[in-house]
Amino acid sequence: MNDNIAYCGVDCLACPDYLNKSCPSCRLTEWTEEDICMPVRCCREKGIEFCGACDSFPCKDMAEFYEESDSHRKALERMKAISQKL
Repeated sequence: MNDNIAYCGVDCLACPDYLNKSCPSCRLTEWTEEDICMPVRCCREKGIEFCGACDSFPCKDMAEFYEESDSHRKALERMKAISQKL
């Protein structure tokens, strides 16, 4: 999987936080237990590369996240497209 696609499906290269260097990239971050992102934790625990590879995708835990912004809605569509190819 491309390192510029977050576990949740957000395209890092199109994300303002990443471009403004306020996001360290979820794939490269050494997370602490207190601040790990929910999709990162879930994907790592399940041993999958991204949400779209999950048997429960799209799950209720991510529903609110995917409605938060345009980039998150695009991420949902990206994950749906990827999951259909699996």
